[in-house]
Amino acid sequence: MKKKKEYSCDIVFKDFEGEVRGLFSTEHILNCFNNREVYVSILQNENIKTLFKDEELMSTVNHFFKNNLNVLQTSKSSFMHRNTLLYRLDKIKKLTGLNLKSFEDAVVFENLICVKNLLS
Repeated sequence: MKKKKEYSCDIVFKDFEGEVRGLFSTEHILNCFNNREVYVSILQNENIKTLFKDEELMSTVNHFFKNNLNVLQTSKSSFMHRNTLLYRLDKIKKLTGLNLKSFEDAVVFENLICVKNLLS
């Protein structure tokens, strides 16, 4: 039986055969983000902290991203009225200043989620 290697990093990339192809530490990943300090300081904002603790809003964001920022598909797949989805996206915009219906703002928000997950 082949012994499994232990890695002291946070992210391991494997190819289709399961062979390790890349090892990255959290620090390396965080350095890949432009303006890392900006993201970290944004995560200290009380509105952002409140948003990330709200499971309902975060679930809505995840569904919205999985449906490629398409309001109609998201409302259908999550069994949510379209207006409810729009209300939640508006609430996120008021809390963060980011309009998730805009691709550029959605990318910024996705980066915030990644940085938050790496720092947790």
